[in-house]
Amino acid sequence: MSKTTKVILGVVLSFMVLIGGTIGYVVSAKFTAEKYEQAIYAQDESMQNTWGMMEQQLKLSGVTVKNYGETFIKSLEAANKKYSDKPRLMMMWIKENSNTLTPELHKKLLTTIEKVYSKKEARQLSKISVVQEYRTWRKTSIKGTLATTIFNYPTDKAKIIEDRIITTKQTKQTWKTGIESDIKVF
Repeated sequence: MSKTTKVILGVVLSFMVLIGGTIGYVVSAKFTAEKYEQAIYAQDESMQNTWGMMEQQLKLSGVTVKNYGETFIKSLEAANKKYSDKPRLMMMWIKENSNTLTPELHKKLLTTIEKVYSKKEARQLSKISVVQEYRTWRKTSIKGTLATTIFNYPTDKAKIIEDRIITTKQTKQTWKTGIESDIKVF
């Protein structure tokens, strides 16, 4: 084989490796973006599961029809729905109605509510962490830029989940205005 043929063959092979590597890199950007999106979807589903557990855990925390009247059970369920996004008010409602509960049940109910809200907070913080990682990847890496420009990531579904933060109306208002209202505990 002549020296010219070897050089041409080397250039052609190098060009093919370069093209193949570039295509592989671009495709890898798409797969990485899809991996992040799937993680965000899973975090959102986990949050929905945690939120759905709240009422069930309260019902299972020792408050039974056998021990307490149907009226109290219904008032507990109504308070749970009314204060589902206001944990402080739910705690206040329980304190106000503690005279209808035994001390043991009162303590158990407060502990259950505290655990439920801690789980909810942990799930949301986990989702926020994944969203932060995905946003950072999109904005600070070449692969992220490729995924955004070529493959149009993030998808509309992922954008909605990224922007959704479960909070209270009062907190939303505080963030909108920059003014925090006094919290009246008593």
